Amino acid sequence: MMLASSEMVKLVIKTLPKGSASRIFSDFSPEPDFEEISRNLKGVSEFQPDWIIGVGGGSSMDASKIIFALYERPEMELYDITPLNPLGLRQKSRLVAIPTTSGTGSECSWAAVISDKKERRKNELASVEILPDYAILDPEMVLKLPRLQTVSTAVDAITHAIESYTSTWNNPYSDALAEEALSLILHNIKSVLDNPDNVETRNLVHIGASMAGLSFSNSQIGMAHALGHAMGAVFRQPHGTSVGIFLPAVVALNSINSIERFNRLNLAFPAELREKDLQSSLRKLFKIIGQPLSLMDAGITREQFDESRDELVSLAMESTGMLTNPYEASTEEVEKVLEECYGK
Repeated sequence: MMLASSEMVKLVIKTLPKGSASRIFSDFSPEPDFEEISRNLKGVSEFQPDWIIGVGGGSSMDASKIIFALYERPEMELYDITPLNPLGLRQKSRLVAIPTTSGTGSECSWAAVISDKKERRKNELASVEILPDYAILDPEMVLKLPRLQTVSTAVDAITHAIESYTSTWNNPYSDALAEEALSLILHNIKSVLDNPDNVETRNLVHIGASMAGLSFSNSQIGMAHALGHAMGAVFRQPHGTSVGIFLPAVVALNSINSIERFNRLNLAFPAELREKDLQSSLRKLFKIIGQPLSLMDAGITREQFDESRDELVSLAMESTGMLTNPYEASTEEVEKVLEECYGK
């Protein structure tokens, strides 16, 4: 609701063609579920837009993708949105995405994550047809992004780049995007945090985050995202914070199959941040910028963790991220990573 009345949304409306009619739909929580999307669908259908513009962070843009698909095909079920099912969209409208955070990459990905609060899970939906027609990257949209969100979304983008680079579906296109994305973010994130009003460095991180989104859209994510989605669904933690907690431990485990690729990525770190291996460099960076290094650091009590351990493992093992992870981890290994990431 705060975003709906923000200067950013006013700017978007102001720049619409003269005579355009517009309507804002903002009845969403920070992690919208299908019920919230359904509540807005009726109004969207009555308004009959030619263009749907998703403005906000990853959840807002993901919600706009689902609304776009179901506005086009009202008879369709949510779970019909899969890569294997032709949807026949763009008969009524087109889709634009304008990110107000630098990290999710949703503006240029063909995935959408929608929460299921009753079952405490995050549903990973995907179709090339929900890829936005246009993505608008404007550093002014992220210039006032608070520090915590700046850190969390940057960590998400770093995770996208690293997991894309070592996904079993990696390819020369995703590799090039991941390498440049990681370099742009790592060499500018500290400057952004120290001087948040610097448009130039904000823009470089913003572009890097979008490139990381393009990268994983051409390869896929991995086990850190599988665990992060599970943690976010169960404990309602910010997505970037969640995946970042698991990333160093997942890198260490995946080094069994991906050590050469991880060594190349470690060279992307500035000399003052680079350690002997990628997982150590990540931990050093995360400590400096304020990313939690464990579930305990994120405020999860031991009792909460123990009560939810089996559910977390089960949700992670069901994630599509496990299918493209470079190392085929067993249930026991996933549980071991979880225990390691709880903290001491």
